[in-house]
Amino acid sequence: MTYKSLELVKPEQYTLEGLEIGVTSNCNFKCDYCCAYNRDDGQALDSREIIRILEGMPDLKRVRLSGGEVTLKFQDCEEVVAYCASRGIATQLNSNASLLSASRIDRLAKAGLTTLHVSYNYRDASEWSRYYRLPESVHRKILENLRLAAQSSFDTVVETLLFEGTQNRLPEIHESAYELGIRTHEIQNAIRMNHTGWSSIAARDQLKQAVEELVRAKKEDMILYFTCMDRFVDELGLPQPEGVHYSHCIDGKTQLHLHGNGDVLICELCHPVIIGNIYKGTDLNTIYRDRPSALDDYLTKLPCPAFDALFPQGER
Repeated sequence: MTYKSLELVKPEQYTLEGLEIGVTSNCNFKCDYCCAYNRDDGQALDSREIIRILEGMPDLKRVRLSGGEVTLKFQDCEEVVAYCASRGIATQLNSNASLLSASRIDRLAKAGLTTLHVSYNYRDASEWSRYYRLPESVHRKILENLRLAAQSSFDTVVETLLFEGTQNRLPEIHESAYELGIRTHEIQNAIRMNHTGWSSIAARDQLKQAVEELVRAKKEDMILYFTCMDRFVDELGLPQPEGVHYSHCIDGKTQLHLHGNGDVLICELCHPVIIGNIYKGTDLNTIYRDRPSALDDYLTKLPCPAFDALFPQGER
């Protein structure tokens, strides 16, 4: 399965093909824009429980392990990746990469990891340090881990959040990622996020300009994914050359999120909606057939917070 396979296709029939699993809600970073910010609720799933759950889901195509910072529970991640690889299920690890190392990267490769997904918003160590309020040495460690990961057998993807702090710097961030050996670059459109009051998003004209500048600067052998922007293509006249993709949404309509307490969520764009709990009778194998009302609304009405933020009802 290639990166973003579930997000680039609008299925004729909706089934649960991907499951994002919250391995831990704890994180060693405290990013303002993150859904996990200040969410260390102590809820977690260990590898044995995750594997038990997955054993009852014969039709899964992809498993994402997320947090918090997943590598705080590295061994659990390694064991789940190995199990999924044995079944031919694609795996993705969402990480800030600060806790990786050469040996851990090698272990993930041997376990059969498909994709390592890392946030990458600043190439300059001092700027990164000021924004994340962490030592510059952590930034240097992340860059070294990205270089090592890019040489590994799995795909390494960097994701840049498009907001006021990056909107004029996407080409230089892209160039920096390329120099690290990365060949897949995702740009995540930012929206206002009520969980923090964070509102540092790019305005409509700035978003269009930022996308156009990055597409012009794109390396020939680099793949670009613009997430949560597919509905902007026609409205803004965004360029669509070869190697540039606009995914329908951040997670795809055929993926749900499983939290450490058993909650099943639609977790699109930091607007989590709980639609069940596996420990209270929810069956993941039938949830798309039985469709709780919130899931039915999500699939049929196709809400898009990113689109609504830039194109309010009165301006359509």
